[in-house]
Amino acid sequence: MVEIGEFKEKVKRSLEQDYNMEFLGKNFDIVVGLLSESKAERIYSWISEVVNQNIQPILVGSKKPYKEWAINQLLVFRYPFNVKNTEYRILFVKVKNSVYVEFHLGDHKYYDKVRKDLSLKKSSY
Repeated sequence: MVEIGEFKEKVKRSLEQDYNMEFLGKNFDIVVGLLSESKAERIYSWISEVVNQNIQPILVGSKKPYKEWAINQLLVFRYPFNVKNTEYRILFVKVKNSVYVEFHLGDHKYYDKVRKDLSLKKSSY
């Protein structure tokens, strides 16, 4: 199993930025604790691909405010994975031409909430 502090440090190191990114999500620590080393390595590899601009972001045209930014200033990257037959998602949020600001990790219900906040989802079921 993966240690939470080590997981966060590896993610931060791969970004090479001074800005302190937020790690968010319902049960974030519990989900990280469920990760096998191989699943964590795949996540680190995916982050590396995002940082090296090898993965296309989700773009949103909305000018709606999200915290201190307009949503159209943000790039969102999505990574789905399963642990013990439960689906989880990572939403990695970056300010265009700037820093990574949020790393969301949660189950589908949490993921839907964040997508709605980021105007990636128009309504609930």
